[in-house]
Amino acid sequence: MVRRSALVALIIGLVTPAHAQQQMALSDIAFNSLFIEVSVEDSNFTVVDARMDENYTAGAFFGVVGAGLSSAGAAGQDDKKADIFREGAAQIDLSSMLRESIIETLSSSDNLNLMDDKASASHTLLVEIRNWGLLRKSQENREMRTFLNLTLEIINNRGQVVWEKKRENAVSEKSALFETYTDEIIEAEMAALAKKTGQFIAYQIIYR
Repeated sequence: MVRRSALVALIIGLVTPAHAQQQMALSDIAFNSLFIEVSVEDSNFTVVDARMDENYTAGAFFGVVGAGLSSAGAAGQDDKKADIFREGAAQIDLSSMLRESIIETLSSSDNLNLMDDKASASHTLLVEIRNWGLLRKSQENREMRTFLNLTLEIINNRGQVVWEKKRENAVSEKSALFETYTDEIIEAEMAALAKKTGQFIAYQIIYR
């Protein structure tokens, strides 16, 4: 006869949403095969300049980006700056840049079987691009840098999220005053940052 505690645990496991179940450590996941998906569905191109004056540091900003904690005035000023580059930003295929970098780096490992078909993979690495654009270095330094704000999930072939990382943030080492940026410079720097970030994500899986 099944013990009552075991039965309760089984029922809880069956009704608990997949994303709420206990997650594994990345090192415990055995990838038989892996599909790479990069989503821009909820992505947001933004400029963070005036908002940096509201007691933010570059590091702290990532914890509140998109949370609506800045004043309307500061957000409005930054939106106007973002509007200057928004049309050009829409032409940047950031998801392809990031996906290609991840796949290229993972392909160097003999222990991973990368799949072109999601349905055939034992796991999917889902990279969601949340916020990206130009971020001021600090309150004291008005130079800007390109940045990426991502979330990562590994989902098994039963649709369960077995591992996630809510914030994967990357910032370019290059910086310059806002007035010196052009659509071409932003595209080039985002391409370089996407390549570097994709490599870093892939290395977390290879050396897990």
